[in-house]
Amino acid sequence: MTIPASLIAEIIAIHFDPRAGSAYWLEQEKRLGLDAKKEITCCESFHLFGPMDTEALRTRPLLDFIPGRFHDELPSMILAETGGTTGAPIRRVYRPQEFGAAFVDSWKRAADRRGFPHGGNWLFVGPSGPHIIGQSARAMARSLGSCEPFSVDCDVRWIKRQVAGSLGFTLYLDHVLDQAMNVIRTQQIEVLFITPPLLLALAERMNTGERERIRGIHLGGMALTVADSETIRGQLFPQAVVLPGYGNSLLGVLFEHAPPLPGQPPTYVVDDPALWFQLTPWQPRTPEEPPDLGVTLKPGQRGRVVAHRLDPSFLLLNMVERDTACYALPAGTEEYCAVTAVEPIRPLVSTKSEGVY
Repeated sequence: MTIPASLIAEIIAIHFDPRAGSAYWLEQEKRLGLDAKKEITCCESFHLFGPMDTEALRTRPLLDFIPGRFHDELPSMILAETGGTTGAPIRRVYRPQEFGAAFVDSWKRAADRRGFPHGGNWLFVGPSGPHIIGQSARAMARSLGSCEPFSVDCDVRWIKRQVAGSLGFTLYLDHVLDQAMNVIRTQQIEVLFITPPLLLALAERMNTGERERIRGIHLGGMALTVADSETIRGQLFPQAVVLPGYGNSLLGVLFEHAPPLPGQPPTYVVDDPALWFQLTPWQPRTPEEPPDLGVTLKPGQRGRVVAHRLDPSFLLLNMVERDTACYALPAGTEEYCAVTAVEPIRPLVSTKSEGVY
């Protein structure tokens, strides 16, 4: 599934409006000598703009990326920042309906498809502050009839500065897990929203009854390996519906529609008309070089993830991601695009920078 041509035309018209468009995109159009409204008509034409300038996203004023027509809506917009795994934070905004589409609507559909528990108390262990994941955790819980989650804040930028196994890393991890166990032992927690390594560490502190009480687990923040997936689903929390996601603060989240077969990695489904995950050829020996944006691989081929999100308030084209993946076609979801076998590119993402979130 790619982005519908009608939506592309609508979003391009907004961001490239000479009087009320986005300063950044109007500059790019002029610099490249393009006529975006005529030339950017389908997903296959996005490559004309080249890779998204992430340095501009890190350093330029946020208003440069927001169409002028929406500047009077700033008080109602939701600000998001990345966690800093690949460098200084990148920021963007969502209008409320865009936030819902990116983080909540597809979650609700996936949760209903998988029989994820409704109601019950949630525990969220992750970042709040400028990171949109905390806001999405609250919205996701409420979408299933729960109160907002009990939460343990996790400063991901601090823990990424610690070397795994160091005293600083160990003390901070103990601090986070101690807080989580306090919630688990004083409240009737039935749902966890957490990263895979934090969940594995937390499970070591939980007794059998506490683990058996968990009926739903949403895993996010980092790639879920086959080994961790099978340990969590089959050994530690066999009574729970485990529903992982893949995405980030800038693009939204893809969710798993069905559990994987034994020995197979999770598959994440693009269930959002504003989003396209493109897999492009790349060279493992030179991951710093930009991929060939004009080529999209076929199912079964491993490629570099390049993501595109078209919202009225913010346009992201050719975001070259830190991961590789393969296209998949899950049974019964032929109308969707899906990716599987997601893996971070080393050394673009080191074990140290990834940490536990």
